[in-house]
Amino acid sequence: MELKGQARGLLIYAPNQLMDVETPRPDGSLGPLYLAAALEARGIETHILDASVGAAEHSIDDTFYHSVRQPNGLTRIGMDFPEIAEYVAQGKYTFVGIHSNFTPQTRMVFETAKAIKAVVPDIRIYSGGVNARALRERFFATGLFDGICLTEGELVFPRMVEAHRDGRSLAGIAGVAYEESGKIHMAPADGSCFPSHLDELAMPAWQKLPFDKYEKIASPHGVDVAERKAHLYAPIMTSRGCPFRCAYCHISDEKRAKDMTGAIGELRTHSIDRVLQEIETLQNMGIGRLFFEDDSMLAEKDRVKEIFRRVKDRNLLISNVNGVNLIHLYDRKRKDTDGTWTIDHEYLQILQEAGFDQIVFPAESGSERIVKKYATNKVLLGKMDLCKLMRAMTERGIKAPVNMMIGFPDETEEEIGQSLDFAKRLMDAGAPYTTFFIPIPFPGCKLYDQAIAGGHLPKDFDTDIMNWKRPVMRNTAVPPERLEEIRDKANDNINTELHLKRRLEQSTGHRWMSR
Repeated sequence: MELKGQARGLLIYAPNQLMDVETPRPDGSLGPLYLAAALEARGIETHILDASVGAAEHSIDDTFYHSVRQPNGLTRIGMDFPEIAEYVAQGKYTFVGIHSNFTPQTRMVFETAKAIKAVVPDIRIYSGGVNARALRERFFATGLFDGICLTEGELVFPRMVEAHRDGRSLAGIAGVAYEESGKIHMAPADGSCFPSHLDELAMPAWQKLPFDKYEKIASPHGVDVAERKAHLYAPIMTSRGCPFRCAYCHISDEKRAKDMTGAIGELRTHSIDRVLQEIETLQNMGIGRLFFEDDSMLAEKDRVKEIFRRVKDRNLLISNVNGVNLIHLYDRKRKDTDGTWTIDHEYLQILQEAGFDQIVFPAESGSERIVKKYATNKVLLGKMDLCKLMRAMTERGIKAPVNMMIGFPDETEEEIGQSLDFAKRLMDAGAPYTTFFIPIPFPGCKLYDQAIAGGHLPKDFDTDIMNWKRPVMRNTAVPPERLEEIRDKANDNINTELHLKRRLEQSTGHRWMSR
């Protein structure tokens, strides 16, 4: 298949497998879009396939709405694996890159690669993303992968493709893992793996996404479950990294250059002009709703204020932000009469005028001990009146659904109760709903290392069980069975019946039963 001097690539978002309680959504995240742009800037023709919805010739009725119950109890949506392999063969691709950020989808990545290799045995298959690099031994054990990128891929991945295109091995390329003669070789990331400034990276290849299909599905990441309006939407990222180091976040183990990744968790930003250029590009493509994939969007306040002052008249809708730290919504130089920090009302107004109709509200926990130990003290309950903040956001028309985490390894039932009481107060202050997340020790985060060391997770764990809705740690202060009971009861008692009804109607399980 591969001819020296030639390269033609396909970057794949694998099909999804979901629990019954999850809401099905396409992927379309930014990683492969940045890679496609970087490859094409080097003259390497590259296409994108979101297998959850299929290519232009595929109907979403046969892909996204094609649900297959699997032996593991999960429901798979998207193209069938032989169909993906045939698509690769017909496209005469010489290499494939399969995106792997999310541990629960690991088997989907493996099945995709297996099907492709069965039909096109000589094709090169690569993977990357936090899950692939954290589980690299498992990936190579399949015998299906020719290389794994250990860091950000815009500069590294084209070097991998060019090396194999030119008949060379991956030896000597920084930020890469590969297997040779039964041994895994790894080269840590170094300065050559990163641009001196994010603006040097090519703009994401949004034009390669199947926007027509996404518009019909009308379910972008971050959208309120109460809304199902059809808007052309797209992901955008104005910064990378985060100033905090929460144990349950993959950035927590990527904040220093001590390991293979090269400290990619450190906060870095695009310039204001670059951000405005990207927004203008998307609007010229007909995009009306944005989802910000930043891990800490609101961190550099003066910069963010300037960006959104300058886009407030563009009639944008903003679905949400992947990462928000509530501490940035306060003016920490001023205090109210009760001694708590003053809310930055100017910031809220700028965000609301720019198009933010929803901003996730990660309260995280009602226990100060838990927040300090696991969430880098980024929520200071004694200094941040979050109920007052909730009221201020609600009054401005910004919906603020609450994220609350319960079930850390040493968290007591009393501490969980503090979080449930806190959630009730936030609901009374105007929150539309609360989602109770269970901390999951995903490979690549500090909590994973702690769970393995503390006997809370076996080293040979099944990746299929890794999900925010299911407790996977054992030998915890509150047993997993009791934790699920507490979570389900809190969900029913704290949220409204209307919200629970909408969640049910949009869930994978409900769709499966309806069909």
